[in-house]
Amino acid sequence: MKKFIVCDIGKNETYVFNPETNKHHKIPNEKFIIGEIPGWNGQDVIVEDAHLRSKEKNSLAQSWTIGQLRNLRKIADSKGVEILCFPQKATPKTRKVASLVNPELIDKCDKNDVESIAFYLKQFPSAYKSLKVFNPVDYETFEKKVAHIYADRNSLTEDSNAARNEKYGIKTDYSDTVVEWIKKYSNVLAFRLDEETRNFAGLELNSKKNALKPGLTNYTSDKLKFIYGVVNTIMTPTGKLRLRSDINKPPYWKYAKNVYFGISPYHMHAGVTASNYKYWKRKAGSSCKKSMSLESKNAIKNLDDVREIREAMKDSDRKLRTLWRTIRKMIVEDGLR
Repeated sequence: MKKFIVCDIGKNETYVFNPETNKHHKIPNEKFIIGEIPGWNGQDVIVEDAHLRSKEKNSLAQSWTIGQLRNLRKIADSKGVEILCFPQKATPKTRKVASLVNPELIDKCDKNDVESIAFYLKQFPSAYKSLKVFNPVDYETFEKKVAHIYADRNSLTEDSNAARNEKYGIKTDYSDTVVEWIKKYSNVLAFRLDEETRNFAGLELNSKKNALKPGLTNYTSDKLKFIYGVVNTIMTPTGKLRLRSDINKPPYWKYAKNVYFGISPYHMHAGVTASNYKYWKRKAGSSCKKSMSLESKNAIKNLDDVREIREAMKDSDRKLRTLWRTIRKMIVEDGLR
């Protein structure tokens, strides 16, 4: 892992922490934006992403214009380092984790935030590798860039809500193309999956291991809610392929992962499908019952507990990826519709 420093931007001051020297500094924001950061010598700079957005008309939350931010990027480029955006909504989690070693870090303050972020990234290098590189754009450009993401997510949410209101057709008279696809191809799907992914998806085989259990084949099992949600990200309830609105083509996993399932620290609120997966499947359905909530009876007690939670989440995401790619191949490439 590269060396780095962590900065927290306040209203007038920037709080700087160097985890290599364990030194703290406070500098005026005017110094930060022109790259006059104490000890900045070959390290990456980590900043919460909300602080690195351009100041627009009547903006109070951001401090700098797009021109100033672009100049900061040039300074970083000249030093051969990166400015990386830490997801601000993940900062409270880093304080929880760091407090397992130093209880004083649990309370929110600039000093605790920067120390906790540094500690977390040191303990979990994969989190460091997932940070977004700072690429300053003005608000109008940013809005155009992400407009299709919100449009696609909202369209999926509308379809998901409509199906949920009809209990996904389970034990009801409701039906749509997604329901019919599951009824027709669930057995085929089950035998295209490895055993781990099949069990993860709730596609249990009968005692003879030659077909699905009756509740799945006759579409009465509540386990089919999850399968409906996955199929619905690939094919709409009206039978059309779900297309990316920016390129008018079916998405691949990377897009579905971030936009539909919200598997990214930068996409905390990604709609009904993401919420259903992350809470009901990845969390409540996990064999790991340890909790990041310090008030829980199963609260994390040490860093090994945190690693166990992270690995369980990654394992769930890997299985979802396999399931999603298999269903996509069946629908998009094999034309099973």
